[in-house]
Amino acid sequence: MPGRKFDLFLLLIAWIPVLVQAQQTPISLQDVEDLLYRNESALIPESLTGEFPESLSLTIDLNNASSEELEASGIFTPYQIHTLQTYLEKFGPIYSIYEIATLPGFHPSRVMEVEPYVCLNPKKNTTVRNHGRYMVLFNLERSFPTAEGFMDNPSSGDEALYTGPPLKTILRIRAHPWKKLSMALSYEKDAGELFLYRNRPQFLSGYLSYEGERFVKHLVVGNYKLNQGVGLVNGAGFLHRVGDFRINQLSLSRIKPYASLTETRYEQGLACKMGTNKFQFLVWASYQKFSLSPSAFAENPKTDNWLDYQRTTGLYRSKSELEARELAYRIHSGVQMHYRHQQLTVGLMYGSEWVGPGIKAMALLKENPDPSPQQKVSLHGNWYRRKIQVFGELAGSEFRSLAFLLGTRYHFNDYVQGSLLVHHYGTEYRGSLPSSYSSGSHIRNEQGLAFHLHLETGKYITAKITGELFRYPVPRYLTNVPSHGYKLDLSLQNPGNKMLQWRARVVSKFWQTSPADLTSKIRSLQDSRVNRFDAQIIYNHLEKFKWQSRLVLSYYSQKQSSSPAYAIVQQVTLASSPNLKVSTQFVLFHVSDWESRIYLYEPGFYYSFSFPAYYGIGQKTTLLLTLKPVDEVSISVKISGIVNHGTRKWDTGIQLRFKF
Repeated sequence: MPGRKFDLFLLLIAWIPVLVQAQQTPISLQDVEDLLYRNESALIPESLTGEFPESLSLTIDLNNASSEELEASGIFTPYQIHTLQTYLEKFGPIYSIYEIATLPGFHPSRVMEVEPYVCLNPKKNTTVRNHGRYMVLFNLERSFPTAEGFMDNPSSGDEALYTGPPLKTILRIRAHPWKKLSMALSYEKDAGELFLYRNRPQFLSGYLSYEGERFVKHLVVGNYKLNQGVGLVNGAGFLHRVGDFRINQLSLSRIKPYASLTETRYEQGLACKMGTNKFQFLVWASYQKFSLSPSAFAENPKTDNWLDYQRTTGLYRSKSELEARELAYRIHSGVQMHYRHQQLTVGLMYGSEWVGPGIKAMALLKENPDPSPQQKVSLHGNWYRRKIQVFGELAGSEFRSLAFLLGTRYHFNDYVQGSLLVHHYGTEYRGSLPSSYSSGSHIRNEQGLAFHLHLETGKYITAKITGELFRYPVPRYLTNVPSHGYKLDLSLQNPGNKMLQWRARVVSKFWQTSPADLTSKIRSLQDSRVNRFDAQIIYNHLEKFKWQSRLVLSYYSQKQSSSPAYAIVQQVTLASSPNLKVSTQFVLFHVSDWESRIYLYEPGFYYSFSFPAYYGIGQKTTLLLTLKPVDEVSISVKISGIVNHGTRKWDTGIQLRFKF
């Protein structure tokens, strides 16, 4: 751990690009920050809104949208959809967004949240034209001063350690040429990497997607993610918070086209969803290669856990790092059956997964493994009736270890809603690409109970209370014996006010670790705790001026030591004209212990939000300028400078975006 902390101290900021859409609610930024605080992983996946890449770019017509379209948006709960459509059938079209505030399940604060994503068109058979749109986006970024790895050593005659130039390059292309057909392509080269690897792009992802209304519902060729059940086997969402479980009939079986910059946790091949409105099939086949960490050759893994040794962090800059690329392969295929009857949806999934070393890696192993298919099964469902909703999934891997998650949501009234989750993940359980609720980054070796209450305590005040209790039956991250932990979360905010918004949040997290004293034969568990206070105020003036002020206090404590930390954020956004927008952010931080680290959202380019990890003592200033000379073209320039313990670093970048 000390070595890891030192590396993170030198880097200071783990730039983690998160694919989000232009229409982004503040709560999503909080969700991503919460993901980062998980103590089993240094990386996060894409943000929550990446689950719906196309839907948030267009508004939803509440008067003419079907229940399936409302579900696919991910904005409404099943109870809200039921009350909305019942109202439309009885009273006709809605003429004001505030009209839905009188419906059961809606509150004025909720209306303010969904207003940017909906529209009201009283005329039937009138839809928003969402095809015939194209976007090309190009990013070029560089950091100063240039790292020593990019420079030759004249005295020794050694060449530069890194094989590529110190430029980070990103190219994105998205197209929606016809109503049912869409496509996307993303290319990325990080600083120090080559533009081409073995005569191929350094990293390339993309897809061709067809969405139909008859027998073939969705067909994707290329890269994609699967979301089945609540994500215990295959997950594409980020259901890591108890209050965020918005399960509906469509989310239980979904293909998500993938054209992102994260180089792991996606499928590559073909997926097709077909059937009728009541009975549907989802079939898929995927083949891809992945990189291995050096520990894979030292420990000689078994045939069933090669993915545990996948290299998911770091770059491919030096020759030794390039040698570790594409050393193993993964073949994944399966079928999912889905049946829907009124408010009940049930599904059954079976998948096979072959994972093993390639020819190059076989020569480095002590003994040759015999790859065998790993079987995955899942039974999942969702049922709702007016105010109550019940959902869950039971999954098994190799028929020897099980995992289940059972949850319920209840709408007590327009002012009180609650959720309850119970989960048990077996110690030997392994999903394919799971993404679901847990205390850390692994869906295994965990049992727990969690609750969430959403309270509208006043006209402009919303309270959220979350409690989570975890038990780990066998040793896990940083522990040598079974352990337990808990987390309490309380937040207050006023989402109903457009001009002045505020939020206050207190989080207390408790976990257990084994002391690092290797001389002791018996190492008792030591308790660790982090208490975090987060207060934020936002002032908007006619959408031309926006001021944000934020204070984060963190206090990490063990038995005989403690470490306070703080970060102060001031951010101003000016949009004096539709063609010019300027954002600036200033952060002052003092964080002396890695466990007290603070993650903060930072203004970034379109499709590229960042959440740096603040660790050390210093300050950081970020300036983002966006110019639109014409409606179809925008140019953004970003300059960011940080001083940490006297060390200065500059990050610069430019983005060109064309829409036509």
